[in-house]
Amino acid sequence: MQPTAKVEMLALQRARGEIDLAVVAGKLVRFYQSGSSKIFLPKTYATTLEAVLVNTAGGLTGGDEFDVKLAAYGDTHLTVSTQTAERVYRALGPDTAKMRIEITLTGPATLHWLPQETIMFDGAGFSRNLDVKMDQDASFFASEIMVFGRTAMRETVTKGRVFDQWRIHRGGKLIHAEALRLEGDIVGKLDHLASAAGCVSFATTIFIGRHSDEKASAVREFFKTYHDIKTAVSAWDGKLVVRSVGGDTARLKKVTARFIEQFRQIANPRVWNY
Repeated sequence: MQPTAKVEMLALQRARGEIDLAVVAGKLVRFYQSGSSKIFLPKTYATTLEAVLVNTAGGLTGGDEFDVKLAAYGDTHLTVSTQTAERVYRALGPDTAKMRIEITLTGPATLHWLPQETIMFDGAGFSRNLDVKMDQDASFFASEIMVFGRTAMRETVTKGRVFDQWRIHRGGKLIHAEALRLEGDIVGKLDHLASAAGCVSFATTIFIGRHSDEKASAVREFFKTYHDIKTAVSAWDGKLVVRSVGGDTARLKKVTARFIEQFRQIANPRVWNY
């Protein structure tokens, strides 16, 4: 009788990435990138300095970890986007892919966080934390799109785990906190009228800055013309929050991109063109 061979499981290689970017009075003072994370500063003719983040690993899966630190100090206008959609693939174990984003704004600084959509594949696990600390006179604009299965490929997310948490402090005070948690049959849960009414992609856009409350009426008027995109607009306590859901990802992204450009009065990052 042959002795039983001992089989050892090799640890799977995981992706790691770190970004640390800081701008003072419109000038770059810190530019750090490591692992699978890279930064590009394309030449533009806009009034904002533009940075594009790239994940050279080609996506995320369970056990991957990425950290992004962005800072704008003083008289600075910084726009940060991503080269393409972030894809979160099926996890082979219980670990989730982790992404931590820290944003700091001081003085009259303005930062626009405009990543392209995050696409969740069946069986994916994803945990993301967005933490913003800003001074009273600073301005922050962010828009995120999350997709559960590519509609063009007729994909369905029958299982997965997502935890997305946002915390925004202004002048040392917590002014915005939200958390999204979905587990199990995600598409089945999104099918309920009280969640996403059967839509598999949704966008969250938030603006914190001067006169944010006064912009709500114009934002509602903009989305009234898009009947296939369900949108709710809220404005209170110095912030404007827009939530949209759609059954077709390409359509939602196109409408969201149109809204972002009109709201900012600045051309969208070139990487958004498709």
